[in-house]
Amino acid sequence: MKKNILFILAVFLAACVPLDDLDEDLGKGGPNAAWMAALDDATPLADVSIPGAHDAASSTIWAFSAWTRTQELNVAQLWNAGVRAFDVRPAYVNGITGVYHDKYSAGIAFADIYATLIKALDRHPTEFAILLIRHEVEADGGSPAWEDEMRDILSAHDDQLADYHDGITVEELRGKLLVLSRDRYEDGPFGGYISGWYSGTDLKRQQAATIENTAGATFPLWVQDWYDPDDAESKWAEVQDMLDATAMATRRPLVINHVSGYYGRLPNYRKNANAINAKAVAYIRRNHTPAGVVMMDFAGTDTSRSTTVHGEDLVQALIDNNR
Repeated sequence: MKKNILFILAVFLAACVPLDDLDEDLGKGGPNAAWMAALDDATPLADVSIPGAHDAASSTIWAFSAWTRTQELNVAQLWNAGVRAFDVRPAYVNGITGVYHDKYSAGIAFADIYATLIKALDRHPTEFAILLIRHEVEADGGSPAWEDEMRDILSAHDDQLADYHDGITVEELRGKLLVLSRDRYEDGPFGGYISGWYSGTDLKRQQAATIENTAGATFPLWVQDWYDPDDAESKWAEVQDMLDATAMATRRPLVINHVSGYYGRLPNYRKNANAINAKAVAYIRRNHTPAGVVMMDFAGTDTSRSTTVHGEDLVQALIDNNR
């Protein structure tokens, strides 16, 4: 009985965050709302250091599952803070394509997140953004309706979606959203499908993922996403190995490097952010080499529930790394 009540509440909350609230927050702007204007048009995407938000819509996860929150800012606020890569997990539950982390609802429709990013690009045509999609099967059991829903939602603004290719430049991406999906949907992809996503510690396997574009061509992708390490030291070793490899690559692919993660009896994202975000800031400020897309928890804020998480510092370090 309790399980059914929680499920019904989660479905109800999936449509409870008004789009107007995101619009209002987006309109407030900020010093990093258009930081990409300073980038050289000829710069390859792979050479841009990009702040990213892991489970970007989780700031509104409802109270019973607050331990699954990995962000303090909503998507509009993340944009204004300078985040340009957004990890979003849609699932199709009871007729609504909402956003989830695991089985827990963020209380917002995926279409509203998508519309917010398109509006941000309309307001700031010098910018571009990356939308990383994962079908959150833990929430909907792998509903086949998800495939149709993704096609219908993404096609609403397909003229503003970039088609991925090796060497794609800032000029080609300005004003556009690059949608990269870890799962296939009907009549896709609109930007690219990711294959070979790996969440372990083998660097060779981390460097073996690919992106398939609309023409069916495939291109290399490196992904470090070890999300459940034993401790901070082992997690940082994986992050640093990928940062080092990114810096040394003679022909650099797109790199997605997760400083996000947790360890402990319950997922403790704040503890991980306190240690790993700080180490990443120090590395980036010391080395000044391309860092790729760095996916973090608590992006754009330095404090979460009295814990220092260094998310504002890390976003700023990545932006400054491009100058």
